[in-house]
Amino acid sequence: MSRQKHKDADRRFAALAYILPVIGGLLGLALDGGNPLTRVHARQSISTVIALIITFFVWAAVGYVLSLIPIAGPIVAIALFSLVIAMAAFLAANWLFSFVMALRGEERTIPFANRVALRVFGNGGAETPSA
Repeated sequence: MSRQKHKDADRRFAALAYILPVIGGLLGLALDGGNPLTRVHARQSISTVIALIITFFVWAAVGYVLSLIPIAGPIVAIALFSLVIAMAAFLAANWLFSFVMALRGEERTIPFANRVALRVFGNGGAETPSA
């Protein structure tokens, strides 16, 4: 975690990762990949979107299998959707908090999103800041 001051352009690239979740993150990595602030927030933004997409796909697969069970299966599948909504709300809160940190120029990471980012992108030779 770094509290050093970053240039306005660096903060704009970092915030762009959250304004345009996947495209902005990829643009941030491609255009300003050497900047640690942009790199942290771009990776975190992309990994948050990936986690949300994976959550929906896992629910769809599990829900499909459960729906094959007569009577109780569809009910359990629908009940599991509440977990998907909870995960989406959690990721939305992470997104908002991270967006504010990007605008402030802080390299703070969200623990869940940072773990996903490290799995997706690897460490990349950078130290892993903790939240």
